[in-house]
Amino acid sequence: MKKSILLIVSLASLVVSSLAASAVKAESNAVFESRCANCHGATANGVPMIKEKSGVKPESANAVGISSEEKTDIYGPPLNNLSKEELVTKLKDLRNQDFDAKSYHSVMQKNLKKIEKREGKISDEDMAEYISTTFGSAK
Repeated sequence: MKKSILLIVSLASLVVSSLAASAVKAESNAVFESRCANCHGATANGVPMIKEKSGVKPESANAVGISSEEKTDIYGPPLNNLSKEELVTKLKDLRNQDFDAKSYHSVMQKNLKKIEKREGKISDEDMAEYISTTFGSAK
């Protein structure tokens, strides 16, 4: 009797822990797809920088693959070539360093703050795990 109760409790704890782990992955997945993929690509392969064209409205620029002067922060380097450890380091650096106001990193720092304001706190480790296991160079 005690063995069967122990077995049931063990199985229940396995199910609960696997559900909790999948919930973290689903959250990282949702944030990446809705926010990060806009600049870093749907498969974390990056979005190339495009030249801005003066006098073009953002609405019409999007339709023809160019950027207007009003919308310049659309470039995102690839992330799928980085290890989990490198991704964690980069995310922590973004949170902890004061970058030049015009650098790409300062734009990403502002974007990260906006994303977390909308989505809630994002774990650097969980996001790095999601990106490296889903899009890593071994994939």
